[in-house]
Amino acid sequence: KSMDLRDVHNLLAAGTRKNQGRKTDEERTVSLLREFCETDGNAATLSVDDSSGLVHAVCFQTARQKRLFTAFPEVILVDTTHDTNKNKYKLFSIQGQYVYHSLVESEMADNLSFCLKEFKESNPAWVNIRVVVTDKDFNEKDVLADAFPDARQLLCQFHVIDYLRKQVGSRCGRGAEDKKNIIAALQLMMKAESATAYSAYREEMLRSLGNDKKDAFFEYFEVNWETCKEEWVNYRRDNVPHLNNHTNNRIESGWGKIKQVVEREDPIDELIGTLIMLQEWSEEGYMKEFRSLGTRQTPIAEDAVDPELLTLAVQLSPHAYRLVREQYKFACSAEASYEV
Repeated sequence: KSMDLRDVHNLLAAGTRKNQGRKTDEERTVSLLREFCETDGNAATLSVDDSSGLVHAVCFQTARQKRLFTAFPEVILVDTTHDTNKNKYKLFSIQGQYVYHSLVESEMADNLSFCLKEFKESNPAWVNIRVVVTDKDFNEKDVLADAFPDARQLLCQFHVIDYLRKQVGSRCGRGAEDKKNIIAALQLMMKAESATAYSAYREEMLRSLGNDKKDAFFEYFEVNWETCKEEWVNYRRDNVPHLNNHTNNRIESGWGKIKQVVEREDPIDELIGTLIMLQEWSEEGYMKEFRSLGTRQTPIAEDAVDPELLTLAVQLSPHAYRLVREQYKFACSAEASYEV
């Protein structure tokens, strides 16, 4: 029987009632993580203050999450969410599919640096990360830049417009119609496919501001947004392999599902147990879909020794694979010639 979220919730509730006993939250958490690490390939680490005993961060990753990240490391989405446990730890996650979870006592640079250091140590493929999608509110963008020096940081465009809309509302003294036009111009600026188009839409925004370059919003925009167009404007960010990941809403959608089965009053061990079970549940669903008839092309024996064709066989439909295989075989043959 396949499980839905309600089945997972009921199973978790039954397990919680059975296993709580008289142990403290901390004792149950340590016991849970030890059991988790008994599975080959799973990993978990904690950052603990030696003097106070306070746990600053808990990081964990399943073996399948490692394999999934290794297969598709180029683009990651990074964000933090709140209100998932009574201990008030924040859930910090890395996703294409979910590939890493951490719980941090606060979003201080030291805690996030610890989480990213542990992620890198467990995932050598991190060197292949080329794009990190985050939002303007993420507290420690510098931490990400230090952790992934060869990766470009892109801002989630949904959050860009949401954030700018709030800034227009609070900083701009124009009327409602002008504010509406300013926001529309900002959206067009974000989607601009050339410097010329961007400049034209920027002029429209300025006209809606009464051509007042001393307007509080315009001055704010010039300092905080005009200086980082490569992070949020299409024509400046389309030269990186973002794979059409323009927002990190997918990670927030995942948190929405998680929050259907966790409560803000849950102790931290219950949250970790829930995340582990949800991860296993989602991985089983992913693998079931991946193995379904017609979703994966099995290469013929002679192709299986060619890493390029083996990779294509996993990613393409049977029809597309046959077309590409024919052209690839010709390109690699002695009959092909090239002029450069």
